Amino acid sequence: MNRIKITKTIISIIIVLIVLILIVFVSLYVAEEKYRNWIDEHILRKDITQEDVVSVDLNTDQNNQIYVYDKHLAILNKQNITLYNHYGEKETSINVNINNALFDSDEKYLVVAEDGGNEICLILDKTYLWSNKLDGEIMLVNVNRNGYVAVITKDITYSSILTVYNPDGTELFRSFFATTRIIDASISRDNKYVALGEIDTSGAVIQSNVKIISIDNAKENNNQDPIIYTYNAESGKLLTNVKYQDKGIIVCMYDNSIDIIQNEENKQLLEIDENKTTFLSTELNDYAVYVQENTAGVFKTNSEIKIINLQNAQVNTYNLEDILKELYAKDDVIVANVGTEIYFINKNGWLIRKYSTKQEITNVIFSNNLAAVVYKDKIELIDL
Repeated sequence: MNRIKITKTIISIIIVLIVLILIVFVSLYVAEEKYRNWIDEHILRKDITQEDVVSVDLNTDQNNQIYVYDKHLAILNKQNITLYNHYGEKETSINVNINNALFDSDEKYLVVAEDGGNEICLILDKTYLWSNKLDGEIMLVNVNRNGYVAVITKDITYSSILTVYNPDGTELFRSFFATTRIIDASISRDNKYVALGEIDTSGAVIQSNVKIISIDNAKENNNQDPIIYTYNAESGKLLTNVKYQDKGIIVCMYDNSIDIIQNEENKQLLEIDENKTTFLSTELNDYAVYVQENTAGVFKTNSEIKIINLQNAQVNTYNLEDILKELYAKDDVIVANVGTEIYFINKNGWLIRKYSTKQEITNVIFSNNLAAVVYKDKIELIDL
């Protein structure tokens, strides 16, 4: 009996020690950046090279248009979209009446449209759902995670026309704008509203506006004004994009600030310092990201990637001892390109993957799950 008790005691002590070690390990990983970087490199092995990834060959004689969504690589050429999985294996082919594409995606939904044409189609995962032809020229498209699609077109009468479809491809409504140009559109996550970023250049000074349209009011056609809120930015302030976030927040990117609209109230989240800020994006889910370069010595410059929470303005930082050539952001992933290395970073400011190559990297396309590094004759795929 004594031996059994001693054995149980020893096992209990070992378990407690393991738990304590794990707590210390996790606490240090969360709190200490230098420790976290060492763990990422030497224990978690997050650094990868060309030898560690699979690739898909490209036919250089064709006009290959490349996009990544969910866990799929999509290559469009000759009116055919070929889908590949993360192993580089062909999954399926989908015929589309599209040559020069505009893409947008949210989770498993992918919308593809003819840039400057009139054809649009929607794909769910690997399944073709529907296609439609619109009047006028397609300027931009947006799809939300539930498969609702917004399309902006123009014709000889109107500067912008908004058309919204449900996931079955049924047209819900159209709205017409005679003088203002719609530069971005975003459908809310509850499918109830569309946020429009518009620019009016008819006056002496550019006027940027954000409008919120009620989908129910617009489709019912019951004499209720579908535009339920309009925010007129300061004169001369240039709006570049709008994006619906969680809890009905709309994040708006201007040339000199990031603003948010919530409960029909606009407030500035961040003022942009043009002398320090080199990159800026509001394409993350519920976050924005910007980069500030700081001089660390006579011949050395560091890049601070700052990730700001739209709900509470808390900032997470990822430090790079290098100058960024490009920064991309989408959904939950930030991509920092320093030339022959790419850092994939999450919204906590933690490293997901570091990819190194001997070639200069010029084009990276990615989702939350998969990244494609595009070269002239091949695409290298990285699991995220």
